[in-house]
Amino acid sequence: MRIIILLTLLFLTQISFGQESREEMAESKIYVRATYFDQKNEIIGLRVRTDVMDTIIENRKFLKFKTEDFVDYSEIEKSETYYESFLNGNYKLLDNNFETVHDINYKESNEQTATLFGYEVKTSLELIDTRNSYPRDSLIATNKTPRKYFKSDNSEIYAVIIPDLKTLAVSSNGQFYTKQLFGDNYNDISEGIKNNFKANNRFDIQKGDEIQLFYRRKWYNDSTGIAEYQDKQFKNAKYIGDTIDDGNKSIKLQIEGYNYLSGSKDGPEEFLMQVSDSGYYYGNQFIPFKDYETELKIIEQNGQKGFSLQGVSRDTINGFTYEKIVQATPDPYRYFILPFFPMPFVEFGNVQGIITYSKIKGIEKGTKRERTYITDENNIRDIYSVSKKEVELEIYFLDKLDIEIEIKDYETDNVVGSLKSKSQKGKNSFIVKTEKLEKGKSYNVQINYKGDNNSGSFSNGFKSNH
Repeated sequence: MRIIILLTLLFLTQISFGQESREEMAESKIYVRATYFDQKNEIIGLRVRTDVMDTIIENRKFLKFKTEDFVDYSEIEKSETYYESFLNGNYKLLDNNFETVHDINYKESNEQTATLFGYEVKTSLELIDTRNSYPRDSLIATNKTPRKYFKSDNSEIYAVIIPDLKTLAVSSNGQFYTKQLFGDNYNDISEGIKNNFKANNRFDIQKGDEIQLFYRRKWYNDSTGIAEYQDKQFKNAKYIGDTIDDGNKSIKLQIEGYNYLSGSKDGPEEFLMQVSDSGYYYGNQFIPFKDYETELKIIEQNGQKGFSLQGVSRDTINGFTYEKIVQATPDPYRYFILPFFPMPFVEFGNVQGIITYSKIKGIEKGTKRERTYITDENNIRDIYSVSKKEVELEIYFLDKLDIEIEIKDYETDNVVGSLKSKSQKGKNSFIVKTEKLEKGKSYNVQINYKGDNNSGSFSNGFKSNH
């Protein structure tokens, strides 16, 4: 069952991002059901859990919930009712007839007699280490450490409990296992299921309308469990008009951005997006116009079964509420479509994307974030072509330094321009003479600097506007 545990860890480490506090990390109501035979995992279905109500059974508070199993959410194959309770370190699960399914003392670290899948058995404990820091020493268990209680003579039968989240994260009866999907995107889709959210992405915008997509890093404070953030970057996308490209109707967007970590500005540059009555292309990806709603199904690709999940959710950022369409697959990326603007986006790892500002049909909502300026380290502030044979760079330096700048063709790596100069302390502006630049083509820029007590390099790039 080792592969199962590794997959479990993948999802457990992903839950560290995406909610306001750690207690909300297990709000996902979506589960994968799978088998593991001959060293091979195979997904066989999905499960959705619906919490119904609190109830008292034999003077103990239980949460009544319903499960629905399916391969395609439009065709429920089985529905069951359960009662669940976490009380003073004891987890208890009852079936619809109030018979005990699980009864585990999850604060117990020694061998214990517990109930797993309706049978009283001797169980042992394995602590699951979800830390990703190195070097690793011996694990000291906390209330956040997932605990695997398994049948002492058969480790294929087990239950994994996360005490502080009060959730049964994984369970296996020896033939198939059920695993809760952790992550903000699964929480979003769960919200859409609960509220039956729907959205149509046939946007209606006018010239000058725009949005700001803001990326930030997010994690939880180990002591408080409260979410903390670090600004990463933003991208502003503005609709500036229509055009015909290769005989196809396209809309023209202007994209510009800023990176808080490096201090560099991107763009502005123009981006063409082909649009038809049935949808639009974002790069090579076709986004159809349609009514989006909850869609959960098992799919097969390249001979392997996976899942395709979709739902509609709502975000509120500083009083600004907007809808988004959320899509998830087993890969580590999280996909989003906006109903009100043609700007799909992707999240990865601990980076969260939010819409901080929109102007649709001239109506502004939210607050647009502005660039800041790094003054405690050397950094590139801006790079842009000022003509077909000139590139201007704005760079901030802490000291007077010797500077070498080299501009290369991104595709061929050939040098098309260079400059040797000296910097002043503070903001500097350099003009680099180049060979003839090609409009819309990308170029790399390498800056090397050296002084008495300070030397190093950094690089960036730009797309020529001339």
